Amino acid sequence: MNPHPFSLAGKVALVTGSSQGIGAATARVLAQAGAHVIVSSRKLDDCERVAESLRKEGLSAEARTCHIGKLDDITAMAEYLQATHGGLDILVNNAVLSPWRRIEDIDAGLFAKTVDVNLRGYWFLSVEAVKLMKPRGGGSIVNISSLSAWHPEKMLGLYATLKTALIGMSRAFALEYGEFGIRANTVLPGVIETKLAEAFDAAATGRILDKTPLHRVGQPEEVGYAVLYLSSPAGAFVSGASLAVDGGMSISMI
Repeated sequence: MNPHPFSLAGKVALVTGSSQGIGAATARVLAQAGAHVIVSSRKLDDCERVAESLRKEGLSAEARTCHIGKLDDITAMAEYLQATHGGLDILVNNAVLSPWRRIEDIDAGLFAKTVDVNLRGYWFLSVEAVKLMKPRGGGSIVNISSLSAWHPEKMLGLYATLKTALIGMSRAFALEYGEFGIRANTVLPGVIETKLAEAFDAAATGRILDKTPLHRVGQPEEVGYAVLYLSSPAGAFVSGASLAVDGGMSISMI
């Protein structure tokens, strides 16, 4: 009997930056689909809070710290996954820094710190994931980008630049590791109901809704459902793709 096309039963998934927001919602969606999820971020208490909430729902989850801006943490995570789970099936790169600065006000220190998390961390954690996925016959890497990769915003120039780089990274990994059954894709969320969105005032929210054909903001779990599709058998022939989850905003901004 063929398994359900969206089933992740028996799979091990690592979601970075999953102590809140899109990451936490994605961890829940993957766990609901049957995966054992490693909830990961910089602070163990925050990760454990999310993992415990999943376990209370009867789902399989654990907490594990990893600061993806630190290469030693990435190495330690890879060693843990191999020793404890025998590898990895799904990696969701979601952790992020979002410096709110004019381009000319970003100094070399902030630039380097942001690159370390938003690009270097994604790259080297994905490299370790590939090593863990090869012996298992394949796997899925999903990089969480942003609609700003296609439509940059003022004050978020560096953020947008690095989110754009993730599209190229996904395509490069998809090309190089497809022969091993490893797929890499990018999800580009629009405005999602998270703490970041709470910073918008009524006027800004109105402008966002006017630009969104569906006339609402997205829910964090809706990004998770896109990740589920790309990580499950249902998305087995999708690799190197960029999927906007934005209520249609990208087409209204052309």
